[in-house]
Amino acid sequence: MRLTIAQIIEFSRALTVVPARDQQQVIQRLTWDSRNVQPDMLFVALPGERVDGNEFIVEAFERGAAVVIASRQVTEAERRVAQQYRAALLYATDAQLALWRLASAWRESLDAKVIGITGSSGKTSTRALVSAVLERAFLTVSSIGNRNNEIGLPATVLSASSSTEMLVVEMAMRGLGQIEELAAIARPHIGVVTKIGPVHLELLGSKDNVARAKAEMISALPDGSGIAILNGDDPYTPRIRELARTFEREIRVLLFGLGAHNDIRAAALDFDEEGQPSFDLWLRDGQPRRVHLKLRGEHSVYNALAAAATAVSLGVESRHIVAALEQAQPAPMRQVFSELEDGSLLIDDSYNANPDSMRAALEMLGRLPNDRPHIAVLGDMGELGVEAVDLHERIGRTAFLNNTDVLVTVGALARSYAQGALESGMGAERVIICADSEEALAALALLRADKPIMLVKGSRFMELDRLVALLKENGQPNGQPSTPPASDDGRPPIPAEAEAIG
Repeated sequence: MRLTIAQIIEFSRALTVVPARDQQQVIQRLTWDSRNVQPDMLFVALPGERVDGNEFIVEAFERGAAVVIASRQVTEAERRVAQQYRAALLYATDAQLALWRLASAWRESLDAKVIGITGSSGKTSTRALVSAVLERAFLTVSSIGNRNNEIGLPATVLSASSSTEMLVVEMAMRGLGQIEELAAIARPHIGVVTKIGPVHLELLGSKDNVARAKAEMISALPDGSGIAILNGDDPYTPRIRELARTFEREIRVLLFGLGAHNDIRAAALDFDEEGQPSFDLWLRDGQPRRVHLKLRGEHSVYNALAAAATAVSLGVESRHIVAALEQAQPAPMRQVFSELEDGSLLIDDSYNANPDSMRAALEMLGRLPNDRPHIAVLGDMGELGVEAVDLHERIGRTAFLNNTDVLVTVGALARSYAQGALESGMGAERVIICADSEEALAALALLRADKPIMLVKGSRFMELDRLVALLKENGQPNGQPSTPPASDDGRPPIPAEAEAIG
């Protein structure tokens, strides 16, 4: 962003408590984490469940903030320190709304094409692939880390410069109407929906409502010029098109998938011994190109196809598309392979989980060489409502059907994985039920003599990245410790920025 303090006041509609020395000073960066404040930044004091940004207003000024937006009545001490540093102290009853207004105003000034990405799973990976392809041809700005919610998305919009050509934003939700709000800020020209799955059923109740929520982004595309990139193999895609009225509104639709009816498709799909797929990529010019991904699993092929379809819609040359897809690396905590000191192979997929992504991970595990044991360490999946037990049991059956040798469950709901696996025919001696990561670590210690392949996956709140770190501490070359990746703002986000799995 590039806004003067006067414009920040105007656009945010915040009240001035202490005026700045120079109202025309240009502000180019913002944060809501006081530890990240640097000179001449805007600090937005957001209240959160665990940390209240208003408690760090004085610290923000001391670190050099030129503007602070408080979201509660300011104290005399805060007034004095603002005056001391000759900085602007503003007050907004709703700091989040003030942030939205700033982002919306800045978005209005941009000439960039905006690509919005949502879906029940694969959003972050698809966003990374879309960005990697578009960077070959355009000046591209993309969401950082897991910034896909009501705080992260406006921050991403504000991170774009006036010279940005492509702005790629990820949109998550936990209920109806939330993507509509995010889309009103980002105003996408192109909307990508990865797939519809059983996520957030606790709030949404049904997959049809999940489709309704995702369709909000397609509904936000401009009539007559918007482009929808949709999964042509997903049975809910016709429903999304119906809800968004793509035909009546003259929204151009590009379908991607494995089926022959898709505009952008993959054929002759196979996997190497590490689960990395190769396929013939069919674009719209009728010339297949062989692509080999460094990513793993069939779901990665769909993510790559979504990125290819987005690039095709923007006129990116096929050679750039293929090169970017082949060079893409997995994101942290998403099927990252590590060889441990004892010879065990660790697959860190601990970032998050829902039934679709869990199934994809187990299928990937099942494709790996069976010359050593396959161990699936699975934690609870969250926000599944009344279907939670049944969906966990189904994943247990999936584990058995994909030749999992040992199933280790972590958490209360995860016991249902065990039930499903046992009912499918897995022997009781191959199922280990653990309450937490410490118990799982002890169980795995007894299983590592055979140098197994260990998949670790669960919903974010299970914090299985800690288990991954413990495994690495006891198995990294030279005994070097490994710590879980920090969030991109360095503290528990305000509010929580862990990727919504929908």
